Amino acid sequence: MKFFNQKINLKQVFIVIALLLMGNSLKIFVLYKLRTEGDIDFYDYFDHFSVLLFSLVSVISVLISWNLINKIDTSNTILKFIKVYVLSFVIFNSIGLIVDYMLLAAFSSQEYDVMRRFINTLSVAFILVDVFALTSAFLYFRQSQKTALELEHTEKEKAILKSQMLQKNLEPHFLFNNLSVLSGLARKQPEQIESFIDDFSDVYRYYLKHGKKQLVELKDELSFLKNYMNLMKKRFGNAYQIESDFNNTEGFIIPCSLQLCIENAIKHNKGSEENSLLILLLRKKDTIVIKNKLNKVDFTFGTGTGNDYLKRQYELNFNKEVVFTETETEFIVEIPLITEI
Repeated sequence: MKFFNQKINLKQVFIVIALLLMGNSLKIFVLYKLRTEGDIDFYDYFDHFSVLLFSLVSVISVLISWNLINKIDTSNTILKFIKVYVLSFVIFNSIGLIVDYMLLAAFSSQEYDVMRRFINTLSVAFILVDVFALTSAFLYFRQSQKTALELEHTEKEKAILKSQMLQKNLEPHFLFNNLSVLSGLARKQPEQIESFIDDFSDVYRYYLKHGKKQLVELKDELSFLKNYMNLMKKRFGNAYQIESDFNNTEGFIIPCSLQLCIENAIKHNKGSEENSLLILLLRKKDTIVIKNKLNKVDFTFGTGTGNDYLKRQYELNFNKEVVFTETETEFIVEIPLITEI
């Protein structure tokens, strides 16, 4: 559950509330006893000053307790909160006896009865149960929030590192795939090698120039994709064809994302001159849709590197989701466009 955009553990909140209710029940009982059997004069200014002073002592007791418990218990459980809560009472009564003695020595001439003053200090501790509980709860939930933020930051750093590793894997992947195409042309169609190298230079130049960028303009990505398909045509002829429908080329997209989707479609599906595989690209509002009919090859190695890379980049950098959907007849990729940067 989130409250003011902060994660809240309801179980922990309920436990703290239960402890507050228990403490307040004891406080009400103590106040009742003091009213019926005690001798406190509620119109005595000295008593009010004493309560204010003891309230300050209670806060100091919680802070001391928190620092002590924090040294021996680095966890962030509700048990830790209870430890701080209980130790605060012990510390308060120890300091409270000293403060009480100093007050009586300074402002009263009556004889000091240790047991009576201890019971009095203990009674004050129960009266101030709200201060103990709320101060402990504040420190506890503040640490909980800090721990959650640190964990979230660590997880994001790990995800970014993994995404960077995926990108490093894609660089040789792109290069080796196209060298494989060149090798095939050298064996079967050597007369096309020169034009292939020209096209490959344009494509790889784009990759080197824009591959490290977060975003590129959609129109530039579409132009790059056209050059990439020229390379594929030299290898496969008309076995794979792209049909695009873009009335609007405004917006931004992660570099080479369309090429990765096309490459996956070619890798995992069979196409031929007689029965070409059609890959459809279209825009639906602020989403690019890439889909193709399924005509799976009998066997292929698939690591999912390209898909993982796209998902990670959009999640980490833009908090958007790339959707992959496979039906009985089609494979569909939906890539969100970034309309503002």
